[in-house]
Amino acid sequence: MQLAFDLDLPAEAAPAARRMRAPAAPVRRHGAEQLDLPGLPPAPVAPLFLAVCPDAHASREIDRRVMPIVLSGADPEARVIPWERRHVSLVGFGPFDEILPRQIVRLDAALRKLDNPAFPASFDSLMSFAPSGAIVLTGGRGVAALHDFQGRICDALNVPRQAHSFTPHIALAYGSRTVPRQVVGTVVWRVTELRLIHSLRDPTRHLIKARWPLAA
Repeated sequence: MQLAFDLDLPAEAAPAARRMRAPAAPVRRHGAEQLDLPGLPPAPVAPLFLAVCPDAHASREIDRRVMPIVLSGADPEARVIPWERRHVSLVGFGPFDEILPRQIVRLDAALRKLDNPAFPASFDSLMSFAPSGAIVLTGGRGVAALHDFQGRICDALNVPRQAHSFTPHIALAYGSRTVPRQVVGTVVWRVTELRLIHSLRDPTRHLIKARWPLAA
């Protein structure tokens, strides 16, 4: 798996990432284990994670067939997540300040152990996650390859697999009303790359720090 170094580094990037004073150890965010990685010093600013993202066709299908159900069942003040921030988070590293190219190179060295071909992923069910209020698109057998891919990434990074706590999903909105689990028809796309995403706030946006294309 080859690193595609199309980094979205802001011009105001600091000369070095600021470190947290807390010791380097796994921390928990929203009930899921977040992992520290040597060479990527954390700071309490914004989440950094590895993810895959639906392609344009899958996003259009979500907008056409799934979002009307989300909006009809959610409360009027439900916060919809823009299409450009839709993703399936695979491994989280916790909150970070700024990530430098040399740090991504170290991550790349670990991920080079992977030789994963592109694979299909399909999602067919809508439900709520408590207590966050997230309204998410999930899947059954169609996400089995994502489970395997996530486990292989954990192996490459030499961190424990998270099979019991990992539920592949795409968050579509946040609301206060519970959406019962329901089948909404299959949304499928071919996963062709892994992304390193920095999820920033004020304004909320996703910066893609690096991409790793999967073999065709």
